[in-house]
This record gives sequence, C-alpha cells and structure tokens, in this order.
Amino acid sequence: MNTIGTLFRLTTFGESHGPALGSIIDGCPAGIPLERELIQTALDRRRPGQSALVTARSEPDQVEILSGVFEGKTLGTPIAAIVRNTNQRSGDYDKLKSEDRPGHADAVWRERFKHRDHRGGGRTSGRETLCRVIGGAVAEAYLAQSFPGVRTVAWVSQVGNLASAVPAPGLTRAMVDEHPTRCPDPVAREEMSRRILAAKEAGDSLGGCIDIRVDGLPVGLGEPIFGKMKALFAHALGSVGAVTGVVWGPPDLLSRIEQPGSVFHSQKDTYGGIQGGLANGEPVALRVFFKPPATLADHAKGGRHDPCIMPRAVPVLESMVSLVLADLVLQLNARPHSA
Repeated sequence: MNTIGTLFRLTTFGESHGPALGSIIDGCPAGIPLERELIQTALDRRRPGQSALVTARSEPDQVEILSGVFEGKTLGTPIAAIVRNTNQRSGDYDKLKSEDRPGHADAVWRERFKHRDHRGGGRTSGRETLCRVIGGAVAEAYLAQSFPGVRTVAWVSQVGNLASAVPAPGLTRAMVDEHPTRCPDPVAREEMSRRILAAKEAGDSLGGCIDIRVDGLPVGLGEPIFGKMKALFAHALGSVGAVTGVVWGPPDLLSRIEQPGSVFHSQKDTYGGIQGGLANGEPVALRVFFKPPATLADHAKGGRHDPCIMPRAVPVLESMVSLVLADLVLQLNARPHSA
C-alpha cells in the first residue's frame, strides 16, 4: 500500500537512488490557492545537508508540479509532483547487496519481495518522506481555506535521555527552525547538538521524541468509531520509518495514568484534545517516539546518513498530521448534517 487517505489521498512513489521521487494527491478540491513556492518552502525544511547534524547528501530537492494546478490554483484533478535525485553515490552501498543492517528493513524486504534496491535503502529510505511533505503542503493549503485557524507545530522534545522543557503557548515553526536541532529549549538544544555530533563522529546514532501541537480544530472533527482521530494519527505517524510509538496527551501522560480517576479526569488537558475519537476544542497534543537510526559503524561512516533523524522528521510529522486533518475535513463536508 503506497496510498493514504479516504477522500484526500496521497500516493508516493520512487526510490532513494532512482531518477526521481514523487507524489500524486487526489481529492483536493478545485480553486485552492497553491503556488510552487509553497511546496518548495516545505521541502526546504526537510531537505538533506542543512547542517552538520544531518546527512551530508547534498540535494536541492526542487519540486516540479506536473499536473493539477493552473494559474496558481488547484483544478480538482490529480496533482502530480516530482523531485529529481541529483546527488546519489550508489557505490557507498555495495556492501548492502549481501549484508543486512541490524534494525533496518533490509532482511524483511528481501524475504517479502525476493528482490530489492539496496542503494540507499531504496524505497525504505527516509528520502521517501519528501513525498509526504509535498502532500502535506497541499493538505495545508486546503486546510487554510477550510479552517484558517488550524495550526500544526512540531518540535524535537528529547534526544537520547535528554529531554527539553515544555515550550510556552504560541510556539511557531519559525521559532522551532531557529536552531538546527529543531528544539526550542535554548539550554537543552545546545547539549543535544553536542551529543548528535559525537554520535556522528563515532558512527553511532540517537533516538528520542518529537512533540506535536495542533490548535484551532473545530469541535467534533473526526469519526467516533473506527475512524477515530487518534487512530488515524497513529496510522499516519506510525507509517514514518523509525517511529516506534505514538502517545496522545500531555508530555507527562505516562505519570498521570498512575493517578486515580478523580484526579486524572479533573485535569483539563488530560485527553490531548481528543475525546471519543473527536476533537474536543482543546489543543491536540501528540508525542512520537523514534528509535535510533539503524545505519551504524562502517555503513554510517562510508555512506551519508542522519545520526539523529528527528530534526529533519519534524516537517514530515507535521505533514502527516495535516494529511489526516484534510481527509477528515473532506469527509465532514461530504456528509449531510442533522438538523
């Protein structure tokens, strides 16, 4: 399955070292303002080579819109967009023809498909996520027309065992992007940076957490049974490589569940903005856990890899959340409302 969504659908295609990767977005209504620069800005936040903390692969990631947009607005037809690969070094991965990286998908893909592209991880590479960012940018353009008050912001909240302070309300993406770690805590981010660079030098890697906050959702958005908002978020966020868990609720939720119900339910933000599968009007709070990247030691030193994937994963997770929300809004608008 390479498609996500019911009415607002994203299909991704391409491999890490193929000619190009791309997205097809189907179901986006006509007349939505959408300039190439909007998608490019989103891709620039995810692209490799941004700092010493991430992979040194130098890709400009320039998007080409092939269909579905005319005179700066969507046509209501499928939107196709591609990004061409320009800086592959496939020889770095020759050892992976016969060796499987522990913790990576190499072995299971070989068993499942009997044939795979080993160069840079092929389809399992984190490079596939640029396709999701394209889809997320289109989703956000649609949301801006339907519910202009919706704001989704993600940030790195933990690297290894080093957790940051909870940011104050009003955090923006620009504030998150001020530091290459994408951690808004001015103290923690400097130590995070030091630890990531040390892991990179040692051929090692670090995991951690990304927190997500969504403001401005209308009460009742979502579906109450199998289409619960929390379930759709888990499906979308869990489809991102290296994600190992998703928690809905405040950062201290795991300690709160030890409290008796009389205490637990008396705290306003306990539910993370979702009750009965529906938005309850409070900010939606999500925490996503990442395992350390699986490319280690000689493979990490020979190829070009992220020692910590979270700084570049921030816009990817924001995109997955926006894709879910755009799909839910379309479903809401497609249903007759009771009197």
